[in-house]
Amino acid sequence: MPPLLLLGLLATAPPVQAAPEPPRPAQRDPDAVARARHVPGEGLEFTTADGRFSLQLRARLQVRYDFVAPSVPDRPTTGTLQIRRARLQLKGNAFGRHNRYYIQFGFSPADQTNGLIAGTGSIRRNPIRDARLEFDHLRDFTLFVGQMKIPFSRQRVISSGNQSMVDRSIANAEFQLDRDIGVQALSRDVGGIGWLTYNAGVFMGEGRNAFEPSDFGLLYVARVEALPLGPFDDYSEGDLARSKRPGLSLGAAYAFHDRAIGDRGVHGEIPADGGTTDLHNVTADVFFKWCGAAFHGAFHWRKAARRNPGDALDEEMQPISTARPRDGLGGLAQLSWILPQIPLEFAGRYSFVRRIGGDTSAIQWHDELGPGVSYYFAGHNLKLQLDYFRVWGEDTGAGVSQAIRRGTDRVRLQVQLAF
Repeated sequence: MPPLLLLGLLATAPPVQAAPEPPRPAQRDPDAVARARHVPGEGLEFTTADGRFSLQLRARLQVRYDFVAPSVPDRPTTGTLQIRRARLQLKGNAFGRHNRYYIQFGFSPADQTNGLIAGTGSIRRNPIRDARLEFDHLRDFTLFVGQMKIPFSRQRVISSGNQSMVDRSIANAEFQLDRDIGVQALSRDVGGIGWLTYNAGVFMGEGRNAFEPSDFGLLYVARVEALPLGPFDDYSEGDLARSKRPGLSLGAAYAFHDRAIGDRGVHGEIPADGGTTDLHNVTADVFFKWCGAAFHGAFHWRKAARRNPGDALDEEMQPISTARPRDGLGGLAQLSWILPQIPLEFAGRYSFVRRIGGDTSAIQWHDELGPGVSYYFAGHNLKLQLDYFRVWGEDTGAGVSQAIRRGTDRVRLQVQLAF
């Protein structure tokens, strides 16, 4: 072919199209939300693709009616309809699965009051109940830092939403250690043996939502539990699952509070003289579940090592006498049983508070005895509860028989929804 003709053909030929590049795979953002799910009663959970971040939102509401009828003629009968608890929980992990957090707010009037009566500073009356960081990298040395429940008495640590009766006992009200800001180490399975747990903590000793400078009067706590029959759900009252295998938990704890500002430790009244108290606290408990039956028993003991007088003055500018400590002991025994085919539970509880040391203690003795019934529409997440107690004590009579006759009838009806 002549060269000029070849050049002409090449000039008129269509250009060669390059082969298209294969599509690039989409880059996955590891911080994007990969899963959002809702578990009834556990809340709404968001988790990133790599699992390094998660957030779980949960709300709980208790609406209660209290009817109180004293047998003493000069004391009025009262009825109260209240939002007993209105809680919002946020929990999850951040920057890794073992860096966890737990925040709980309480918005009802009772939720926002501080445990210290006449406590200093209205800022303590705020909605923060729990705000802690959890580092569970080590099975035998998980670390909690922040504001949390003090790991002392079992009934106090069990959530108010997981009770078999409308609320906790009078022994718990007197001897529990509530919440504080501090640090604790713990393990729910020491050595991986499946039957031993421990908690050990140091707290500021100033109570919930403290913000004032501390005098280093700290609170030291240690608790151990043995589960000889193996692990089970020992921090939820009632055997709603009708366990086929028996579960038994034996617990004991000791706490020393150096220079407690409240007469019960981090809660109660501030002594009139303005002083502090060095307190020894001891508790022991047993918890059992099997075939729909559950038993919870506990013993409490508190003794002041020393009362540290304050320098408060009365209206006449005279020193106020040193207040007596609240030395005493108490206990509870609670039994419940849920029907085999119906989510209906019957329960009964006896609880008491006693002084020790005679007139050197400021405690007044009290007893409560009564039954309760709960209907579980969706376990503890949606339930209706009713209980009745006869409450009597030193303020209702000179002797036991008179105190019982002149005691107080207390009826409580409560509905709870958690979602």
